[in-house]
This record gives sequence, structure tokens and C-alpha cells, in this order.
Amino acid sequence: MGAPLPLAFVLLAAALTAQSTAPAIPVRVDPRIELLSAVFRLAGNPEYGQGRLERYNAAIEAHFAPHKEHAAVRQARELRRQRGISYDAVASFAVHLEGIDPPRFATRGRHPQRLDKRWTEGDARSFLAHLGEFVRDTKVQEFLAGQRELHAHAEAQMQKVVAEHVAMQWFGTFFGERPKARFQVVLGLLNGGGNYGPSVLCADGTEDLYAIVGCWDKDGQGLPRYDKSVVPTLVHEYCHSFCNPVVEAHSALLAKAGDELFTRTAAAMKAQAYGNGHTLLCESLVRACVIRYRAAAEGDQAAADEAREQTRRSFVWAGALADLLATEYERDRKAYPTLHAFAPRLGAFFRDAVPRLDAQIAKAPKVVSIVPKDGARDVDPATKALVITFDRPMQDGMWSVVGGGEHFPKITGKPAYDQDRKVLTVPIELRPEWDYELWLNRGKYDSFRAADGTPLPPVQVRFRTRGQTAR
Repeated sequence: MGAPLPLAFVLLAAALTAQSTAPAIPVRVDPRIELLSAVFRLAGNPEYGQGRLERYNAAIEAHFAPHKEHAAVRQARELRRQRGISYDAVASFAVHLEGIDPPRFATRGRHPQRLDKRWTEGDARSFLAHLGEFVRDTKVQEFLAGQRELHAHAEAQMQKVVAEHVAMQWFGTFFGERPKARFQVVLGLLNGGGNYGPSVLCADGTEDLYAIVGCWDKDGQGLPRYDKSVVPTLVHEYCHSFCNPVVEAHSALLAKAGDELFTRTAAAMKAQAYGNGHTLLCESLVRACVIRYRAAAEGDQAAADEAREQTRRSFVWAGALADLLATEYERDRKAYPTLHAFAPRLGAFFRDAVPRLDAQIAKAPKVVSIVPKDGARDVDPATKALVITFDRPMQDGMWSVVGGGEHFPKITGKPAYDQDRKVLTVPIELRPEWDYELWLNRGKYDSFRAADGTPLPPVQVRFRTRGQTAR
């Protein structure tokens, strides 16, 4: 008789067996998401201008560009400026619509309970009216009909991934059953790498849990491509529907530690569009749960890879949180039938994470100075090098000067350290009267490391050159 199988693989086998008879999870390109994405793209929200499908982007521009000053678009600009309506707040509004012709909330006369809190009732109702005019004036339905073939191609690709690679029963096993919940996969073809996980509480008590997944890959013909590498992202977005309510319900236990962790990682978090301690806590719990999903679905190596990826993204505590979920939460479901019951242990974990992070920060290398200086507004455009001085010797031949696009300085030669490996010189070329932005280490690009291998925490550098001096 062989050794007993690990619990993770027993759960996975049961999930896959059940999945073979479970109804398929619907996958679609949703007119509501495409409509809202188009409006906020026209309004200038950068996260809705990341589309990687050139032909689709061109079609959007050709059809909608004449309406960039439509009342709905103007209000969208103001909503971003005044209320921070962006990212998941846009997706949340979209999924609460009953349809787009005309757009109206499924709850009819009531303000939707789970609509993102950045939407006030007055703003939501006013925007609904303008959005209805936009649908009529721009003939959105005609545009969508003309894209039906592209949408069907994307849907078929993702439907195959979901059917073959996603163990949906894991969610009920791990979080506790939610019998009135319906899982929905929506493809946001304008969103590039933007992904969101809103949910809707319907009038009859049922729930719609969404994984809104962008499109960041394409085939040789420029068509959307999805494969099993998208699964952790899809799982991540579904986990928000389970994890966010835990953080919200137990804010008294969690908020102080979340704010302290955010203060210490603010630059890295803001670079990922996470703007406060509450969001950091939601993301932390979600990411730890994804590690546990990958352990069950793919094994320990995949879970370790996921934990390393989260460390690169500055969620350095995610692996330890996943270990806590494995050793206490998953092993004693009688005491912890849901994550809500586990909240006191989560509170203790995040409180303890603060001094652990402080110790890591103290150990990490630091930038002593940088030329041009971060925040400088009068940099000489004749400057020929970015010069970074560290507080200790760094690993030679390794650096991550991260960025791209028109606001990233042109690198004209190979970076090189001085003899002590404390000063790195990066040859660059600048233009006059121009804003520049770059990062030293960011996300998975973390090659700036001290001699002992400790990575540099992400450092953002922004500066502006002055005008060319007349000769």
C-alpha cells in the first residue's frame, strides 16, 4: 500500500471529477464592458488605452473618435478627476447594468449595493443618462455587430482554457460554498493587461461573480490568444469576490496594519494602481489564495513560483500568508469554515508582518543619490548619463532600469559600475522640455541586487528637462 496522497491533490482530483459533470462557465465579450471601456478610453483613462489588438483599436478609433467631446465622455473625464473613477470602478459600473440599449441598472430604482463606492448615487444616475445618449448617438450596437467574428474567436479561445485548465470546484472547497453564486468570465478586449473582479448582488439574492480578463497576447494574424498561462489571473479576479468582503467586514482588525504596510511600500503599490492600505490587504489575501490554488492544481513548484512572483511585486509577505492558510485554515475547517472565521488569525499575521517588513527594508540596499535627481524640473538636456550611487556594493553585470515609451530616456550604451560597484553609470540621451520617468527595479524586473543577493526595493525616478539654451 502506497503513501497517502497530499491533501491538495486529493482535493484537486475531486474537483476535476466534479468538474466533468458541472455546467460550463459562460465566457463572452460583454457589450457593457466594451461600451464603458470605449467611453473611458475616449476620456483619456490610460488603463483603458492599453489594448494590444491593433485592428480592434483602429476600429474603435474610426467609429468613436468623432464623439470624444460627447457629454458622456466629458463627464467620464470629470469623474476620474473628481472621484477617482478608474480601473475597477469602471468595470463595476458596467456589470451592474441590465443592458446597454438603453443602459440602466438591473436593480432599477435602487442604487446597486455592490457598486464601487467611488460612485455616488447622483453621479451614477447622471452618467446613466449621458451614457444612454452616447449609445444612441454613436450607434454602439452597429459597431459591436461588426466585431462579432473577432469576439467569437476570443470567446472560443478562452472557453477552451476554462474547460481544460480551471478547477472551478476549488472555490467552493477553499472558501465555502456559495450556492447562489454564478461565475462569469468576461473578456475586456480594450483593456490590455487590465483585469478586474467585481460582483453583483441581484434582487433575487443570487450573485454574479466576474473575472474580467484583458487581452495582452495575440497570434501572428493579430487575433486574441489565450492559453493556460491566463489561469492564475482568472483565479485572482474570482478570489476578489471572496476576499474583499472579508477585509471590509473585519477592517477593525486589519486596517491599521494595512495602512502601515502601505506606508512602507507606497511607491511600489501606487505603480500597480493600489492606492491605500485597504486595497493592499485585499490584494495580499487574494494573492495568497492564488498561491494555494496553484498548489492544489499544479503542485508545490508552481506555488513556489507564484510566491516568488508576488515577492517581485512587493507583496513579500504573500508566501508566508499562503503558508498560514495551508497549515491552519485548510487543516482545520471545522474551526474555520470560511475566511471570515479566520479573520483573527489574519489580523495577527498582518500585525506581525509590519516589523518583519521593517527588518527586510533595513537589510535592503538603498539609493544614496541619483543624477538627474528625482523630481528635478530643470535638467540640462545635454546630460549624457544617469548616475546612480548605492550605499553598498552591488552585484556586477546586473541592473533593471525599467520603463518604455516616449517618456523613457534613450539608453545609448551599456551600463557599468565603478571599481567598488557602488556607482552605476547609464549612458543616455535626452531631449529638451520633456518629461521622463523610469524605475530602478519594478515587478519581475529586479536585477538590482546587493552583493548578498538582496534586491533593491523599487525606486521611481521622474524629472523634466529645460529648454535648449540658445547659442
